[in-house]
Amino acid sequence: MKSDGGTLVRLTLSGGALVASTAAACCFVTVWWYWYYELDADCVQARDCKCLLFGTSFAGGGFVGGDRFACLYVTYSLVASAGLGACACVYHGCRALLCPSRGLRRRHRHHRPVRTAAETGPEDGTRSVNSPQIQISSLTACFAIILAVMALNMFIASIVLSNGYISTCLEYVHRVKSFLMVSGNMVELITNRMSCGTIYDFMDYLQPPSRQVTYELIHRRKTNPRDSVINTSVLLIISIVLSWLNTLIWVIFTCYTYYFK
Repeated sequence: MKSDGGTLVRLTLSGGALVASTAAACCFVTVWWYWYYELDADCVQARDCKCLLFGTSFAGGGFVGGDRFACLYVTYSLVASAGLGACACVYHGCRALLCPSRGLRRRHRHHRPVRTAAETGPEDGTRSVNSPQIQISSLTACFAIILAVMALNMFIASIVLSNGYISTCLEYVHRVKSFLMVSGNMVELITNRMSCGTIYDFMDYLQPPSRQVTYELIHRRKTNPRDSVINTSVLLIISIVLSWLNTLIWVIFTCYTYYFK
């Protein structure tokens, strides 16, 4: 049994959204929880600085994370996108397997000529030709609105994620300067030529721990205060790219659902 092409396209789009949002969420949550407590050490009690996005450097050399709300928003948006993608996959997958001939019957019905009053013209023999009205069911309209809202939400979440990545990179440059104790042209080199990937590499290996672990470091002979070193920049870039890809998929899904019923 063969299903109609529209159902397969929707199934592909929903599956792509599910995979992209799930992978982006896994990468971002890994980075967030890795730095969850490390960036909150010097934060004032009135704030919650457990988010890597929009971090802040202080004149005294300290560095704290941004407000946790930004990380929560990005995480929940990706999880909601994955949930909607999973629901769409199940729905269109069931349609493709259980109702393969429905789209074919609808397609045959759609091509039958229908004469409207506007096409027959008035009684005096003249003929006025108007473009046919596109009729959309309430269920399709509701689903298209949900997809549009998700596309808009993912667009905002992608902007937050991208801007947070760049903001933390620009702020951590001050920490790199203090680590290297540079002067002269070295300052311009670090400020203008080092990529954000290199800046985040300094954070991975040189960011001091938020808790006193000197005794543990001596006895465990560890050069890094954390149990492992992750590649923060790569994980964030992957989550950013997949987040924007997810946004594009939802936009295409919305347009396809509205114009190709």
